[in-house]
Amino acid sequence: MNSWEAFILGIIQGLTEFLPISSSGHLELGSYLLNTNTSENLSFTIVVHIATALSIIIVFKKDIQKILYSLFKFSNNEDTQLILKILLSSVPVGLIGFFFEEKIETLFNGNILLVGLMLIITSSILALTQIQKKNSEKKVSFFSAFIIGIAQSIAILPGISRSGITISIALLLKINKKEATKFSFLMVLVPIFGVMVIKLFKDFSSIESLTTDIELSSLIIGFISALISGIIACKWMIKIVQKSNLIYFAIYCFIIGSFSIFSSFHNSESKEKGIFTIEPLLPVQELKEIALKSYPPNEDSLEQKSGELVDIYKLDPTIKLDIRYATKNNFMQTPFYDEPRAFLISDAAKMLIKAHQELNNYGYGIVIYDAYRPWFVTKMFWDATPDSLKNFVADPSLGSVHNRGCAVDIGLYNIKNKKIIKMISGYDEFTERAYPSYNGGTKRERENRNLLINTMKEYGFEVYEYEWWHYDYKLCKNKIMNLEFNEIDSIINLN
Repeated sequence: MNSWEAFILGIIQGLTEFLPISSSGHLELGSYLLNTNTSENLSFTIVVHIATALSIIIVFKKDIQKILYSLFKFSNNEDTQLILKILLSSVPVGLIGFFFEEKIETLFNGNILLVGLMLIITSSILALTQIQKKNSEKKVSFFSAFIIGIAQSIAILPGISRSGITISIALLLKINKKEATKFSFLMVLVPIFGVMVIKLFKDFSSIESLTTDIELSSLIIGFISALISGIIACKWMIKIVQKSNLIYFAIYCFIIGSFSIFSSFHNSESKEKGIFTIEPLLPVQELKEIALKSYPPNEDSLEQKSGELVDIYKLDPTIKLDIRYATKNNFMQTPFYDEPRAFLISDAAKMLIKAHQELNNYGYGIVIYDAYRPWFVTKMFWDATPDSLKNFVADPSLGSVHNRGCAVDIGLYNIKNKKIIKMISGYDEFTERAYPSYNGGTKRERENRNLLINTMKEYGFEVYEYEWWHYDYKLCKNKIMNLEFNEIDSIINLN
């Protein structure tokens, strides 16, 4: 995340935290459009939430001073009761966060369809406030505080506006507009600080990401922009509620929600499958013609061992195949293989099967995305990829370990339901999220990735530094091969 992205996302956080349009939803949309992810930058998340919390403290400093004064005097009055009501309102969101944290985390991963649907719901809730235009003198009771707290817990979903739903529910409960707004803003202080404490002290991996994910200048810019925009939005929202103008935000949320839903279905096939794509520098057919006319580097000093290639699936049919380059489901959106098969040299294949059997003990199995790859396909990848992304593809002048039958691209699947296990990035995603050392993603995603890496290492495979899915068999000394799959069958049959 650069300084400009931090500035934009800080403003989004500050404005949307208090305006009834969903801060989480807009941050997801902002991250989607800017191709970044705030949920994977722990330091940025903490800093902007501190900024918004400080915005509330600045705007309501007099009310907070009164509360603290009454608290330290041990007075039993409205101010001390307000503290108890705020704490009571935090119980529902605390329980949901404690028991469903991992499931909630998975929702904050670019799910634009979910954001769109929730924004539509936010729009509907805001529209309902038009029923209650007349102001009342009713204050927040312990019962209404708990009901508003339940509403706040629903706002965990990205696209549900926390301020929008809590203020709307309070107004529908016929609570005074000024009191409803003040309670909505003050009650959020407890979950904000609670979440930050949990994120900081739950595990040490989070602490590590504090120092690696984002530059200090970006943090400062994000904090200042979130603070200033938060103060402006907070004061503006107080006036909006007094004038019963929430309907305009209902219309806005409906429009943005509809846009999000439409965007989620754009190029839906690739998005659903988590496919990262590039625009090839040359047409695919032209790339293939060039590659087939080219020759692999000369390696006469090495022994040719192409006859040692074996069909992995025939050795162990419980290994799942999802050979991406036999389909359009890949970063170039074109098939390169005539059939979905996976080959490795014999020794590597045997060790891969042992790793697969080891993972069975954890309820997982190996899914293969690619294994042996003819050299001409590597040549096509290289010629198609922009220079800025070439660290994700092999240089054909050197050859790929895939070309030697000693590399395999894999993931995990659940052996009970056969579903693919979600990792931090998709397969062939050319971003830093694909790095094995990347500290983002959810805790479960990191654990699954590290389990795969460590298990493969145990059986003689080394993960590639830029791709969590790519593993090289360390004992490989094979020559580069340029055989298509049907030619491999012929050699195997001859032997």
